[in-house]
Amino acid sequence: MYAIASLLAVLAVSLLVTRVATVVLAASGMSGESARFQARSAFTGAGFTTTESEVVVSHPLRRRVVMLLMLVGNIGFVAAASSLIL
Repeated sequence: MYAIASLLAVLAVSLLVTRVATVVLAASGMSGESARFQARSAFTGAGFTTTESEVVVSHPLRRRVVMLLMLVGNIGFVAAASSLIL
């Protein structure tokens, strides 16, 4: 039961992190749809190469947010995997 609860907690935090990143990216001038897609792809490490991703990399604030998302996404993956192992 503890493993399921911790997995759900990691999932909830992951969704919260991507929502906050979406808001920050949208506040920097990106469209909401594009910001949500870029936040989720950076968080999961999908690594799409599109014109939109070039727009993200060319802006310093967006680049910082995406770099943080990549780091937190990897930490979240490790946390989810460890909660399933326990």
